Amino acid sequence: MTSRVYTETINEQLAAVGHTGYRLRQDSPYTVRVIPEGPDARHRLDLHAQLLRNLGYKTTIEAPTDIRPLRLRITHP
Repeated sequence: MTSRVYTETINEQLAAVGHTGYRLRQDSPYTVRVIPEGPDARHRLDLHAQLLRNLGYKTTIEAPTDIRPLRLRITHP
């Protein structure tokens, strides 16, 4: 069964290591998305994803579409 993921927890974990320049969106009780702001978005999402994978989260970088920006999907396995 999948565990709940909260934006507050993700924000605390990213901020604790100095990651900045992102918005968080709670898409469901089990999914949070990180939306980068500013330049070099892909590189920063890669850094966020690596950190969160090391903490036990499942991460997926989702490509931008016509209406959605580049984003990182976070769930618990």
